[in-house]
Amino acid sequence: MVLPIAVLVLAGALSSCGVVRPAEVDRVDEITVTGGTCRVEWWLAGVTDGATDEAWGVARAALAQSTVDSEESHEWYRTLTELDDTQWPSASVLEGAVHREVVRADVREALADAGFPDHERVIETYSSLHCSA
Repeated sequence: MVLPIAVLVLAGALSSCGVVRPAEVDRVDEITVTGGTCRVEWWLAGVTDGATDEAWGVARAALAQSTVDSEESHEWYRTLTELDDTQWPSASVLEGAVHREVVRADVREALADAGFPDHERVIETYSSLHCSA
């Protein structure tokens, strides 16, 4: 799956700009990456009145159940490294970003499959990434 660059730019912007991380997040993964570890946090937030109980249930379940497999990781690695304007400060940060985006994509896909397509986004999956090398 290759995503349009506009989607990736939006994903990066939404996962890192102006959104304050809540005191309690919905999921935390501590992952081993090249030369260190990364802590990835995700939290869900309603972005429209269309965030029904059904949509919340789908998003929460998808976030909790998402797994990061090698095929999805490879696709996201390729996608993130093909962005001309992205300069990754280290391999560990890139690996953490790949993990983060796989989980976020799983939530978007589950919502779309349940009738809440991404182009009518009702719930956003925000995230933060902190790596130590």
